[in-house]
Amino acid sequence: MKLDTSKASISVLGALNMDLIMNLNRPAKPGETVVGDKFYTAPGGKGGNQAVAAARVSNSESVSFFGFIGDDNYGSELKNYLKNEEIIIKNIKTHKNSHSGIAIIFTTNSGQNHVNAVYGANEKKDLSLVDVFNKNIKSTKILITQNELDEEITRECMSIAIENNIPIILDPAPYRDNLDFDYYKMADFITPNEIESEYMTGIKIQNIEDAKKSANLLVAKGIKNCIITLGENGAYFKNENFENHFKPHKIQEVKASVAAGDAFSGILGASLASGEELNKSIDTAIVGSALSVTKYGAQESMPLYDEIINAIN
Repeated sequence: MKLDTSKASISVLGALNMDLIMNLNRPAKPGETVVGDKFYTAPGGKGGNQAVAAARVSNSESVSFFGFIGDDNYGSELKNYLKNEEIIIKNIKTHKNSHSGIAIIFTTNSGQNHVNAVYGANEKKDLSLVDVFNKNIKSTKILITQNELDEEITRECMSIAIENNIPIILDPAPYRDNLDFDYYKMADFITPNEIESEYMTGIKIQNIEDAKKSANLLVAKGIKNCIITLGENGAYFKNENFENHFKPHKIQEVKASVAAGDAFSGILGASLASGEELNKSIDTAIVGSALSVTKYGAQESMPLYDEIINAIN
């Protein structure tokens, strides 16, 4: 079972990283050694994660990926992994003089993660990617993006989407304090987590009431639709006409939360692209996000649509 999405209807613009993941009790302090109990590599990058999340709940070749890799083994692995997920990869550009992005991730036994990324080829200011995106715009029904690539590339692609009345989901991560609110207001939906919301509003989120205050402030600043993801506490939605706390989906065991937010954004985008109404799309994304933390890895942790439906039922 899949969402009813058409070919190349979901465009994902973002980074591809190879994740080097270590599981341990806690990260080491300066000058200290902490021994972990598990190490593995896994394809990641917020853009890549969101693309796989969307692809696993959608029809074949519904997702097109736009981004960069280096001319190295990691780049080939990252590209092939997306291909195996039936994602359209022809719009991934290879930079010969750059290494592919990597992220060194420490995942604690409690399920928290500490991400340290070196973006490599993802940082290239290659505006030819904008032209490639523009050529594929007619089939696109939604754009999912983040703050991973060069700011001008992301702005230009969002501008093209706006000109063509295509909804934009923007995950404001990694948070960049040099970005003004005009940038965030370009998006139809933003999906910050508690930390990103705090950076954007100055409000530390410790409960649902804090999330409400933060969302109210973001909408007052011109954000069209704000969805603050709250991990085990669900999500808080706010726009000018409606607000709601969406309840979490309870799970038994957390293995790794490294890509939970990406699961949410990718599944939300796929649901909206299929024509699902917003409240149902948010609920589906919350369940998918929760299921992702029950597995190790980033892209590998993304649930299938049947898994989400079975969990809901």
